[in-house]
Amino acid sequence: MQALEATKPESSVGSSHMNITREDIDLLVREPSVGMRMRIADKITNGYNSGLFTESENKLANEIFRLLLKDTQVKIRQLIAEQLKSNMQVPHDIVLGLASDVSDVAMPVLEYSNVLTEDDLIAIVNATREHPKLKAIARRDSISKELSHALIEKRDAELARMVISNSGAVIAETSMEVVLEEFARDNSVLQELVMRGGLPYTFAEKLFTAVSSSLKKELSGKYGLRQKVVAEAVTGARETAVLQFISPWMSQHEISQLVDQMHRNKRLTDSVILRSLCIGDLRFFETAIAKRVGISPSNTRLLMLDPGPLGFKALYDSCGLPESFYDAVHTMLRLALEETEYGSYRTTDFCARMVGRITSGGYHKSIANMDTLLALIGTAIHDNKPTLH
Repeated sequence: MQALEATKPESSVGSSHMNITREDIDLLVREPSVGMRMRIADKITNGYNSGLFTESENKLANEIFRLLLKDTQVKIRQLIAEQLKSNMQVPHDIVLGLASDVSDVAMPVLEYSNVLTEDDLIAIVNATREHPKLKAIARRDSISKELSHALIEKRDAELARMVISNSGAVIAETSMEVVLEEFARDNSVLQELVMRGGLPYTFAEKLFTAVSSSLKKELSGKYGLRQKVVAEAVTGARETAVLQFISPWMSQHEISQLVDQMHRNKRLTDSVILRSLCIGDLRFFETAIAKRVGISPSNTRLLMLDPGPLGFKALYDSCGLPESFYDAVHTMLRLALEETEYGSYRTTDFCARMVGRITSGGYHKSIANMDTLLALIGTAIHDNKPTLH
């Protein structure tokens, strides 16, 4: 204890705002009462967190914390960890000491402390099998893709679910592959992956075709997908089923990535583009057209909205869709824009409303190939498509 006393000048030990006496310090070493030691520890940590300590007082407090790390009572070490978990001024060795303690002590700093480095956290994950510690790390507000991977590599279902459900966790596609490989038979883990959203297109395909029958039913209920759509994904029309599965929740950037991927794989087909229009997915429709023509989606949107006879005609002629379908597609686009308020779904019964508009206007009789587009709508009308917001 002499070393501690030597770091603190006599006049400062009893300073009014720190109010730590030599008797307090002696009690921390000699007092058998756990309650008394906890009261003293609480007083020091509260003063430390107040930010009112002088430099010398901070040094003394840090030495006291180092002393308390060796206290045999877990309750006291727990108190220190809980009180210091959010303080960025605590020296690294103290926080690391708390993080390396038993789970009951370590959990607060593992979950909240930003003094711990990413290397610290990854090393702890790799070195421990203590579930409470791993779960505390999985609850952190921000988790890098490297740390996420280390947690997922523990190959523990509950831990994987926690990481996947954490919106602050960055998860690399390689980590998702580990999840799919390890938990292919665990619906609860795969379901978290589905609910997370924002999946890379190629991985979404693998996931969608790999899930069990029971999860397919859950997906049908959650996303309004019928078993027919799921069957299509398995038997060949995967791009259409997966498009209906993930497109409504994608950002414009993600839609562009999806279209690029399909284009590279020669899967940006006429039927997919026409179907996207028939189900009212105008973001995908315009982005696909833009890709084929070689202009930006924003410029494509301007030409689509051009009320004159030339704008969309020039766009259509350049995109390679069947010439004989132009009048039907142009009419369908005009109706879809009206029904979706120019790109946002207004109703959940889009397909039914489109059928009503087409048949009441007699377009299926007066416009060539409109009956084909009407048939495409008919295949989707009972699928209860998810809506865009």
